[in-house]
Amino acid sequence: MTDWAYWGALAAVGLACGFLNTLASSGSAVSLPILVMLGLPEMVANATNRVPVLLGALTASWSFARGGQMDWRAAAKLAPPALVGSIGGAQLAGRLGNRQMGIVITGAVLMALVLIFTQVKKALTQEHGLKPEVTRGAMALILLVGFWLGFIAVDGGTYLLLVLMLTCHYALPQANALKALCLAVCTAVAIVTFAQGGQILWTEGAIMSIGSLIGASLGVRLSNHPQARAWTFKLLVTVILLELAHLAWHYTAPLRAMT
Repeated sequence: MTDWAYWGALAAVGLACGFLNTLASSGSAVSLPILVMLGLPEMVANATNRVPVLLGALTASWSFARGGQMDWRAAAKLAPPALVGSIGGAQLAGRLGNRQMGIVITGAVLMALVLIFTQVKKALTQEHGLKPEVTRGAMALILLVGFWLGFIAVDGGTYLLLVLMLTCHYALPQANALKALCLAVCTAVAIVTFAQGGQILWTEGAIMSIGSLIGASLGVRLSNHPQARAWTFKLLVTVILLELAHLAWHYTAPLRAMT
């Protein structure tokens, strides 16, 4: 791969990551494996991937806030447990090797597939009409999701959406706004942790961030569309199925080499 193709691929991956993380989730299910395919070790890919995720989340949070869709009282309750959880998750991630991280990535994608056709579909299709409320139970769940986001970003946004829509009863635009804010908080913690360990490739992260900013802005615009729920579900299904195809190709490589 030429240098131009390499950097162009990184920008495109960043755009997809920012767009998916804002409109739906699972942007890292696309970006993280592609970084590995481009030659980055699993741990370095996991660390570097956080840079565009953070920039995209900050862009989305700012855009949702400008549109008056950010519930700041709820954000004040949800951000602290998300922060605490992400600290523990990032510390654990820094202690794993590349092989262990690869296994975790695979398990995360398989778990996301199950959730897509069960809880996520339920969240995106039901109209509950209940008043949004942040309960202690919801805060405890956000603590757990924060731990996961600090550990590995794959499908953390999906879990945030589940909590915000099924437990707190937010509509999709407001849930996406709070999701973006929590994602930014957790990712910032992870970046600090990984940067201290020298695991982030800043040039690659910066190129991806350019695409992520554009993708996040597009995601905010489409989040308010009447068909946003249907698009979100279809996007999530497509992303997860593509990732499963990639994993199947990766794990059958030894078999193909024998033929």
